Amino acid sequence: MRWFFLLTLIVAVFGSGLYLVKRSIDARYDQLATLQQDIAREKNKSAILNAEWSYLTRPDRLLQLSDKLLSMRPIDADRILPLEAIPVRSSHKGRHAQ
Repeated sequence: MRWFFLLTLIVAVFGSGLYLVKRSIDARYDQLATLQQDIAREKNKSAILNAEWSYLTRPDRLLQLSDKLLSMRPIDADRILPLEAIPVRSSHKGRHAQ
């Protein structure tokens, strides 16, 4: 009778432990599913925002807006200077460090 009671107690404790582990795993699977849905939703939002950004930053659209709103025009080729025409500053840091 003692062995039967002890065996029953061991099986009950083991079964309760397994049940608690199963519930914990089920909760983790639910949490994982929720996170996967959130990730999918955020990826979708990101794809939409990237598409909108690509649409809004099209060079032809920006050129049209700059003409319309800022009265900007492309720079003429004669206004572009070669690199050699830009004066180079001398560094004063080296003189003070001595």
